[in-house]
Amino acid sequence: MSIFVDVALPAAVRKQFTYHVPQELENSIQAGQRVWIPFRNYNAIGVIVRLHQQKPSFKTKPVRKILDEKPILSKELLDLTEWISKFYFASWGETIQAALPAGLNFVSRKYLTVSDDTDVSQLSEEQLEVLKDLQENKTTLDEAKKRWKGTGLNKVFSKLLKDKKIEIWEEPDLKVTVATEREWIWADGKDENAAKAFLESKEVNEELKWTSALALIADEIPIRQSEIPDDSVFTSYTLKKLQDEGWITFREVEKNTGIDHLEFEPDSIKTLNEDQEKAFEKISDALTKEEFTNYLLFGITGSGKTEVYIHALKQVVESGKGGIVLVPEIALTPQTVSRFFRIFGDEIAVLHSRMTNRERLRAWKDLNAGKKSIAIGPRSAVFAPIQNLGLIILDEEHDSSYKQIDPAPRYHARETAIVRATMNDAVVIMGSATPSMQALNMAAKGKCELLELTKRHAEAVLPEVKILDLKQYKGAMRGEFAVPLFMAMEEALKKNEQIILLYNRRGYASYLQCEDCGHIPESPESSVSLTYHKRKNLLMDHYTGYSRRKDLKCESCGSANLKVQGSGTQNIEEQLEELFPDSNIIRFDRDSTSRKGAHEKILNTFGEGKADIMIGTQLVAKGLDFPNVTVVGVVNTDTELAFPSFQATERMYQLLSQVSGRSGRGDKPGVVFLQTRQPDNPALKFARDHDHRGFARQEMEFRKPLYYPPYSRLIRFELKSTKDHEVNMAAHILKKSIEYVISDIPVLGPSPAAIHWMNKKFIWEIMMKIDTEKGANYIERMLERIMAVYEADIKGKFSSVRVNVNVDAIH
Repeated sequence: MSIFVDVALPAAVRKQFTYHVPQELENSIQAGQRVWIPFRNYNAIGVIVRLHQQKPSFKTKPVRKILDEKPILSKELLDLTEWISKFYFASWGETIQAALPAGLNFVSRKYLTVSDDTDVSQLSEEQLEVLKDLQENKTTLDEAKKRWKGTGLNKVFSKLLKDKKIEIWEEPDLKVTVATEREWIWADGKDENAAKAFLESKEVNEELKWTSALALIADEIPIRQSEIPDDSVFTSYTLKKLQDEGWITFREVEKNTGIDHLEFEPDSIKTLNEDQEKAFEKISDALTKEEFTNYLLFGITGSGKTEVYIHALKQVVESGKGGIVLVPEIALTPQTVSRFFRIFGDEIAVLHSRMTNRERLRAWKDLNAGKKSIAIGPRSAVFAPIQNLGLIILDEEHDSSYKQIDPAPRYHARETAIVRATMNDAVVIMGSATPSMQALNMAAKGKCELLELTKRHAEAVLPEVKILDLKQYKGAMRGEFAVPLFMAMEEALKKNEQIILLYNRRGYASYLQCEDCGHIPESPESSVSLTYHKRKNLLMDHYTGYSRRKDLKCESCGSANLKVQGSGTQNIEEQLEELFPDSNIIRFDRDSTSRKGAHEKILNTFGEGKADIMIGTQLVAKGLDFPNVTVVGVVNTDTELAFPSFQATERMYQLLSQVSGRSGRGDKPGVVFLQTRQPDNPALKFARDHDHRGFARQEMEFRKPLYYPPYSRLIRFELKSTKDHEVNMAAHILKKSIEYVISDIPVLGPSPAAIHWMNKKFIWEIMMKIDTEKGANYIERMLERIMAVYEADIKGKFSSVRVNVNVDAIH
């Protein structure tokens, strides 16, 4: 009986394509492999998601070739990506693309080959000339078009393509190979004893450099090139001479990873305190039973959640299983990795976007082969190919960066982790000092078990939090700092203590403004004002990447009277340099950490006490642990409330609570200053009192009558077009389609998005709220019906309009 395969392609089309398997490939084809299949006019790369014997009603084409000897996606990850594609309404191919590293995913180039069926005896001289060129030179389709454009051979080439004498094959664009280096070893018949005997003999000339090098290297062989001291004894000459003299040779070995320099002290695991032990005992029982359990570890800042994670992970590894540790930001990865590496060493593989493609592929392959059992990284590490998964940890589970916004699939790592753990009978630990409303609601419904850590570790106590009303300090400011904050900073510096300042705006200032006509320069690629970066003298749009030199004259009235308004992290940095000229100040934001390794370098500098003050955006609020920090200041707490969102207050509270937790983590008491023009905002008072339960209670009371998450699931439809009137009309038609399919649910909009225009496209949005109990199959069927009705209603009109669907939208 014939075998058929369903193949996923990385297109937005939400369907798979069916092919038949030629007899010669039947014994080697498996789900999870990449294959070449004829698609349109070329041979495309796809991933087999299903094998079956159901003959379709249409004539099928054959699979041409198999790209992988073994599946690159396990059945578990195929099942997980299928669930994501349904629940988050993305194509299965797009989801597989997100789960695989570069070198194994769909990113490819189209290369040309001469078809096996081509009869060269029937071809003209010109045709043979083109084919010979292609056979001698590996050529992409784009290169060939450029090569023969405007020449007499262009028509010849086009006809050969049309007649299928030339075939187009996709090949992985990035053939990533593992990085290697030389490892010097003894040549045949040589060893350490032979070297010592030679060096002690009379025939040795001690003045020769290579004999000195042999004396130094004899005890170290085998030795990697990167481990050889960089001095005058070891040069390319001396190593080559040792090789020529028959003492050493080399072999190529994989380069060590970037974390091999970290300290490995497995016996340094800390003893848990009473609170931590109680939480761990519960987790340990679930791990022993090997059954899915979801825990919310609600621990105040500095209470030692990481130690509980480490003990749980140790039990998992000792039982022969593996684990995933998710952190919300790449910025947290260096500190997190060093703490886990100390206990687990080479069991750890790091996965994040600042690594090179080669580094990520190596980490992925090590995990897939079972060489390593722990993956650490941000959101996408939830797809790590862990063998025999036993535990998933989501540190700072409340963080919005766990949600993928663009491109599809727009998944949430928290929900994905829970589903993956369910599939593996694994345990999930969601940890946070300020749990999200969704996690607290899960605990209230019994969907996760609440574990609490109520005390800071050792002698550390929660910091005192002071609210400073900036309206009352108009005449008592030092730059952007109210006098009480300034004086506390002065005092801390005298005691050689450290300071963290948060200002959640990048750049030098919020914007440039004309003093004569009031005009504020806006980005030509979005509807936002341009941020001024003084160091680079640039106006920048952080949403689209657009930048230009600072304007010298107003583009509206021509006046040269332009004034910098507001402030950003660069401006605050300059003020600090003037106020505290003897202090070392570092900035920690997206701009200062754009280079590879910058995160780790800045954090190490601060952690080693080589900087006194760290000024940064929200990155400084997240999970960092510096015992010598005693003063934390939030320069302007009101920036978070400016964004139009029902979650704005929650985000502000979480940010303030998290940054407050950076103070007083050692044996020195800490103090936190919150500068604001809205001192009566309840969120500020809850943050001052470290009262997360009180804040959550009030926030839930606000959301419940409005049916906002966590009481509903928010689905956002985003419509984009270069024509505002078309996207407006399409949005109204889409709303009617939603109401036709489901008449009894709240639908908000349509309305222009908060950023109405970006990258030359106008953006409108519609929100709908559905029951949180609705699963992947319901959501997929409902959204498919809505989009089918919408497509029928527009009947080919508004072809410029694109619709993106975002399930569990963060707004």
